[in-house]
Formats: sequence, C-alpha cells, structure tokens
Amino acid sequence: MLLALFLFSLGFAVLFGLTESAVSESRQASALIEGANLAQTKLDQLAVHTWSDNIARQACIPGGIVEGSEGKFHWLIRSDWDDIPQLLRISVEVRWAERGNLSSYKVESLYAVE
Repeated sequence: MLLALFLFSLGFAVLFGLTESAVSESRQASALIEGANLAQTKLDQLAVHTWSDNIARQACIPGGIVEGSEGKFHWLIRSDWDDIPQLLRISVEVRWAERGNLSSYKVESLYAVE
C-alpha cells in the first residue's frame, strides 16, 4: 500500500511539473504572438500612407529611430535608404520583458519610394 501511494505521489508530482511548464510555455508563446502582431501592425500603419507623408509626420525617419510603447511592449522603427536608390528599408522591432527575461521580435521590409 505504501509503495502504491509513493508511486502515485511521484507520478502526480511529475504531472504537476509538466503542467506548470506547459502553462509557462503557453504564456511565452502568447507574448510572442502579441509582439509579432504589434510589429506587423506598425509596419502596416506605415504602408498605408505615402512615404513622404510618413517622413513629414516623423512616423519614420530615414537614418533614425522612432520609438514608443504599448502596454508591456516597447517598439522601435528603424529606417534607412538601401543600396539601391529609392528603396527604403524599414525594420520594426518589438521588445518586452517577461519574468526577468528580455524577448524581442523583428520584422523588416523594403519599400519603393517615389
């Protein structure tokens, strides 16, 4: 009887550890998805306007960085002219801290500027 109780307790402890690990991984995956969505949203917001408009209202600054925060996320928009004239390289990086660990997600694209 004691052996059965010991094996049951051991199995329960292992299952509890696995469940706790799965919940933690799920939280990290959720934060990564939120960060990726925010980065893509920022890139989409820039693509809606003309680039001369974006530059004029300082939504992106060629050769510079525009940054801001939304909730636990901090985002940076870097832009610079590419090697080919009239191509603007836009990179959006989203950073966040979770349980003391720093995480980030970056999306980058090239846009033709007339």
